[in-house]
Amino acid sequence: MQLQLSLAVADRLHETLLVRGAPLDAHEAACLLTASAECPPALSHRILDALVAEDRRFCWTESSGDGASTLASGGPAAAGDVEEPCEGACEARDRRICLCHWQAADPDLLEVPFVALDLETTGARTGTSKITEIGAVRIEGLREVATFHTLVNPMRSIPRMITEITGITQEMVADAPRIEQVIPELLEFLRGAVVVAHNAGFDVGFLNYELRRLKGRELGDGAIDTLPLARALAPGLVNYKLATVAESLGAPVAACHRALADAQAAGHVFVTLMSRLREQGVTRLSEARAFMVSSARAATEKLALTRELPLAPGAYRFVDRDGRVIYVGHGERLQEQVRSHFTGMPSNARKMRQAVRLVERIEWEETHTPLEAILREHQLILEHRPSCNQHGVRPETYAYLKVRQAGPGLCLYVSSRTPRTLVTGDPGSKGGSSHQVLGPFRGRSRLISALDLLQRCYPIRDCPRQPQARPCDRGRTGGCLAPCLGDPAIRRRHDRLVRQILSWLGGRTDGDLVEPARRVEELAAELAEQKRYEEVQKLRQSWEDLLSVRRSYSALADASKLRFAALWPQESNGDGPTVRLNLIWDGRLCSCVSLRRENLRQDVDAALTGCIDEGQRPGEAGRVTGHEAATRRARNCHVAVWQHEVDPLLAVRRWLKEAAGPDAVIITASGPVRAHSDEWRDRLVAEALRMLDS
Repeated sequence: MQLQLSLAVADRLHETLLVRGAPLDAHEAACLLTASAECPPALSHRILDALVAEDRRFCWTESSGDGASTLASGGPAAAGDVEEPCEGACEARDRRICLCHWQAADPDLLEVPFVALDLETTGARTGTSKITEIGAVRIEGLREVATFHTLVNPMRSIPRMITEITGITQEMVADAPRIEQVIPELLEFLRGAVVVAHNAGFDVGFLNYELRRLKGRELGDGAIDTLPLARALAPGLVNYKLATVAESLGAPVAACHRALADAQAAGHVFVTLMSRLREQGVTRLSEARAFMVSSARAATEKLALTRELPLAPGAYRFVDRDGRVIYVGHGERLQEQVRSHFTGMPSNARKMRQAVRLVERIEWEETHTPLEAILREHQLILEHRPSCNQHGVRPETYAYLKVRQAGPGLCLYVSSRTPRTLVTGDPGSKGGSSHQVLGPFRGRSRLISALDLLQRCYPIRDCPRQPQARPCDRGRTGGCLAPCLGDPAIRRRHDRLVRQILSWLGGRTDGDLVEPARRVEELAAELAEQKRYEEVQKLRQSWEDLLSVRRSYSALADASKLRFAALWPQESNGDGPTVRLNLIWDGRLCSCVSLRRENLRQDVDAALTGCIDEGQRPGEAGRVTGHEAATRRARNCHVAVWQHEVDPLLAVRRWLKEAAGPDAVIITASGPVRAHSDEWRDRLVAEALRMLDS
């Protein structure tokens, strides 16, 4: 019987076995796979035979008369091996399904062949990016015995940035073999060995993609990742990049983004760390694996905490033994999202690993829609300030770029102090105020670095000086136009330059402004000519910070202008079908309502009118309404929001651009909404009716 089992269903069985820690009866496992309380015994075995044949994680085990279990079929494959299901698997009725690693042999580390592997590619995404170089080192008896190296023709262009990193050019790979020519020789080199790599998910992921495409199979399970191993056995390093770890462990070959050198460096790291494990009495392969994934295994034991979570959108909280909320998240399908934290430990961020280690209880609340779940998550983060969340925990530290009319000309400066108001005119202009606010931005140091670079590139003031008879050092050397001298023409020229810089930050270009990129290149050339290479490197980093600030500002400006409606069909709860409507106005969720046929037009009209009326009311302290947003647009001022609004605004934008699922229907508003409110309302009503009728 040909049977295709979805990865999600097989994963559920895998997690169930991990939680129970013991094999499952075939009938019970088949009922779990088919989501049926009853499954005929013959069909149970046929389903599971197909699963064991296709999924290397599972195998059969037979129960002997004395209660012991023996391996019936399947088993862990080495890197180059292919599993074959045993004949007659369907006949035995006393077998149970289990995980292969429970039944695997446990050799001494000195008896196991390993291959340290490294790939260079045209990019970071499997499928769209391709392999350009493969390097491998075979290790036997924990000693290097052979190497494998080849360039690979990716059959596509190599981006300039990749060439700068790796040194691999288009000319170098033009006559190299294609990946389908390389794979057979590589598999022979890997035969019978356990793959080792630093950040193994990257290298193994690329190789498995090509193996699936060309051979219809993958490497055997169980590649060893030296990244978590190094974190455990070489603590205290500034980072755990391969180059850093290899240097700290005295590797004879430096990691340099070339495949063979990096494979040799990874091999040295692996052998050194294995030697440290052996000194601690860890001599068997299973013991080494247990040590390397101890945090992951501890996490899988906590999968039982997720059993009651629904497959519905919502927000969740990780609670530690003292009752403190340590992490807040959201998910479109809560159970799957939360389980991913416990089954993907090696790739999790440090704070996420900490949260998984400390969690003792999971609390959750369902929401009607994924969008409501996202915004509920940010409300909970502000309420609980969880220690393991990365963003949104302390928005009061986000920094604004402020423009102040303080004496002689406009002055740019960075401040995390909350402004009294976000609605200001152009500082220094007629009818304007003395301040203008942009942002805020995450990362105060990044913003300071960007501002320092702007003040190096352009002759604008960087001090709060009052008018004096003499300029500062920057003014005397031409680094500043010195508006402090009081010359009205110079001051106007200076203030115009500041406004041009702000326009560039906002994504606009002015014909009179020399582009910052050109100024940075000129400064870098001057420093390089003086052999001040460290300063050149710092200048490049400041340029990256400036571009990052510009992108962040563009995203915030885009988010604060979003106006759209999202509709989802909802399951009937006994009183007929409904459609859930989320109205986003100026980036903020202003209305959530469940629509029913009998009051459809009235409810849509009330929700839409409420948003429009909200936009006409003056803003209250601590928030921006549509009135303030409209005032800013009318005055052509720059975008500023309250600090606690940044993360929800960006989350809504990210959801709309990247995560809006096929279940949601998005209707965007454009133009003066009050003038077109009837048209927009009719579109919403028509779409809601279509959903109710479907």
